[in-house]
Amino acid sequence: MDLVLTEDDVYLDSLPEEIEVSIGVPLIEVARTLDEPIGDKEFRGGVRLLLEVGAVVAPRMPSELRDLFEELRLAMRGVTVR
Repeated sequence: MDLVLTEDDVYLDSLPEEIEVSIGVPLIEVARTLDEPIGDKEFRGGVRLLLEVGAVVAPRMPSELRDLFEELRLAMRGVTVR
């Protein structure tokens, strides 16, 4: 996720508007939890939300971003939010 979780918004801004609007806020929240550790529960919850909204627009994502979302989804398999 290094490509996406950078402070450089160029990549995010270059996405089609529908994708940027859908994943922008959840992505920023996940990045915030990495910058300001507030707990694993909040981080996992943010990632789950990002994956949920990402799933809706995944078919229209560039392939490299879609692959990153798939890797993240697989990494989170079996991880609970509790």
